Amino acid sequence: MPSIVNQYGWIILDIPESAEEKAIALRKSRDEKYGNIYTEEKTDERWVGDLGEFVLKSFLSYRGIDRSNYQWILEDAAGKADFIMMDGSLLDVKTVKRKVPVQSSYTAQITAQHINEDVQHYFFMSYQNSEKKMTLLGGISKSEFKRHAVYYGEGAQVHSNYTIRKGHEIYNIDVTKLIPPHQWLDQFI
Repeated sequence: MPSIVNQYGWIILDIPESAEEKAIALRKSRDEKYGNIYTEEKTDERWVGDLGEFVLKSFLSYRGIDRSNYQWILEDAAGKADFIMMDGSLLDVKTVKRKVPVQSSYTAQITAQHINEDVQHYFFMSYQNSEKKMTLLGGISKSEFKRHAVYYGEGAQVHSNYTIRKGHEIYNIDVTKLIPPHQWLDQFI
């Protein structure tokens, strides 16, 4: 996958159609096995999260990390860690879809109910689906995330086009607080 590293250290990748197809197939198999609680099936693009997991796995491989040194958790992963990293810590990969390229003024978020899940790290990505571009923004320890994140409850306005609905509360952090991907990964090597 061709990539560039921008001035923030973010890695921007071109995503081939075949990678989207693999992510959609993985999402379908997970839904068949574990069910789908998402009721708006026509707008369901949860596979973007699965795509993020594929991309992180590829990033680890690109950096020369052998698959025997980490574990990608493929079974019963909803609300749990996605990877066990080289040091044994648990990582949750968070990927959102966007219509436009991510900007340094943007934020990264987790669903509020996930703040108590058993993980030590988060890694954030943004997928510009119209252009098939994935931006690896970076990672952060859960403790640092909690230190810098802002909670938005029901009715709160995150920005002019985003008001929080009941059951969709979030914790939000400026993307500039994230450690860029290469630098973040160095702590595990």
